[in-house]
Amino acid sequence: MSVRKLSDQIVEDILSQLGSGQLGEGSTVPSEMALCATYNVTRGVVREAIRSLDAKGFIKVSQGMGTTIAPMHEWNVLDPIWVALNSDSSYFNDLQTTREMFEPEIAALAARNATPENLKELQDILEEQKLCIGDETDIAHIDIAWHAALSRATQNPILNQLHNSIANLGIKVRIENAKRPNAVEHATYWHDEIMRAVISGDSDLAKAAMRMHMNQVRADLEIALQTT
Repeated sequence: MSVRKLSDQIVEDILSQLGSGQLGEGSTVPSEMALCATYNVTRGVVREAIRSLDAKGFIKVSQGMGTTIAPMHEWNVLDPIWVALNSDSSYFNDLQTTREMFEPEIAALAARNATPENLKELQDILEEQKLCIGDETDIAHIDIAWHAALSRATQNPILNQLHNSIANLGIKVRIENAKRPNAVEHATYWHDEIMRAVISGDSDLAKAAMRMHMNQVRADLEIALQTT
């Protein structure tokens, strides 16, 4: 087993403890010696893990003061490891509010800038979504793929990168929603409406359709969360 993999395990365990509330802001992280004993690794492995957590904003390392959990506003909650471990209902409202800000503007910009290649990609993914008979994970990932394609259609690399950075944060909630009857039908109905507006180049209509879609998404996800 590589040193890197061992240090990643420590990172994952500490991030899991943060997500579960076992560790909170200001909590003291176990000493190097304690972590070495817990994971049966060398100090080099522990230091690699500490450097990683520090770089991600989750901890603060102070000489002579030990290592503590950083204030939550400093945490990189878009870090891929954090997202994989903690993308659950606790972030639903924050994520959905962010999507409600971003997605309508993305749709409007896509209506102005989409190329024929972008439109074909959107249509192909939409057709795949309509025919999807896979499990809930497949359904959730196809939905993410359609919105990612719409983001690419803006031709704005900064906006696209921002969109991609949050795309998987709500994957676990999306999977729960995909278990509900008519989940695919709800999504494809609004994707169709947005597609028509984008194809016609009507940015106002695309923005309005996406706002309605986001309202539907919030309502569906709230119901899904109540049943989990």
